[in-house]
Amino acid sequence: MTLRTILLLLISITSSWARFLVPVELCYPTNSKQCKNRSAINTSSSSSISNAITPLNIPLGGASSTARILRGGKSSCRGGSSIALQSPGTMTASRMKLFNLLSGGAAGTIASCITNPLEVIKTQLQSSSIAVGELSSKSGHPVEIAKTIFERDGILGFWKGMRPTLVGIIPARSAYFFTYEQTKRFLGTFGVKEGGVSNALASGLMAGIAGNTLTSPIWVVKTRLQLLADSTAGQRAYTGYRDAVKSIFKEEGVGGFYKGISASYWGCLEGATQFMIYEQIKTKLLAQQNIRREEQGLEPINTLPKLTYFLSAALSKGTAAIITYPHEVARTRMREQARNGIFKYNGMWQTIGVIAKEEGRQGLYSGMGVHLMKVVPNSAIMFLTYEVVNTWLSRFTVIED
Repeated sequence: MTLRTILLLLISITSSWARFLVPVELCYPTNSKQCKNRSAINTSSSSSISNAITPLNIPLGGASSTARILRGGKSSCRGGSSIALQSPGTMTASRMKLFNLLSGGAAGTIASCITNPLEVIKTQLQSSSIAVGELSSKSGHPVEIAKTIFERDGILGFWKGMRPTLVGIIPARSAYFFTYEQTKRFLGTFGVKEGGVSNALASGLMAGIAGNTLTSPIWVVKTRLQLLADSTAGQRAYTGYRDAVKSIFKEEGVGGFYKGISASYWGCLEGATQFMIYEQIKTKLLAQQNIRREEQGLEPINTLPKLTYFLSAALSKGTAAIITYPHEVARTRMREQARNGIFKYNGMWQTIGVIAKEEGRQGLYSGMGVHLMKVVPNSAIMFLTYEVVNTWLSRFTVIED
């Protein structure tokens, strides 16, 4: 391997990480020495593209070119950086779909690992034990719940249910984002504008239904393991994942793995609402950004700074979670073990009715603060990663397999 090749490799790796931290305007030098973005180059003559030279004398043209990020040198683009990127390569359609499928799953896995302790505390706060069981003396206080978890299970107790999460998050998030993208494009072919309210709501709803139906058994097992067994109600602590699966199947049958699915479907409205708000925020911010760019004599672009994606996703998730939160409590109650041999909560509306009657509004919103502490950064990280991956994929020309 030559010194020049090593330098190019190091530059590419270092600069690729830098793209996640700062917004970069892509500049492509041309024969006229005028800085143009990719759309401008794509519409220019093929000869000018093939003759374009980077500071390291690397041709920009050609379908076989690999993407390189070149540092150094002064950019001639107003508002740009000193980073210049040459034209993208190609990617097969099947590989493009695979990247789209996995992008959401990878992001969800990272975010869930970080926020799992909050998930465990939130699940306890949503359970019936907080109202009538052993945990009722804790007055629903997250710190007291955390102390109880630590006393019973130690530090590892805060990562209970991590294995099902790792198993389920990739198929759940992958199915979610894949279904969303496919539905959004499908509806677009029928004139339902992408980014519009109707498209975003329908796509988000279908994405949630697909993800929840596919992975419901995994989340039931996770919830059972995270809940502290209430010995006063005849509940027992499972010895592990295999014990939980066997017990649920033996005592409740296959239907036991789909308890709470009606509440999960209702929760799809949360995802749909989130996508609707997110798309609206993103569309308006893009329009405002391009108005400012036009005033500065710059061409419009279709990407936003990474921090903007992060904050937009956080705001949309927080708003949607508050609006639809009671379904979270209902789902947890429906997935609990029987208390004294009786399943008290049998359906979403019945569960919400019982909680409202016995515990009031406080019961329906129990644990919401901890829930927001978990899901808002979780969702923001996931959406940011998803947007970054999609931006990267958009640089490639799709070819048939």
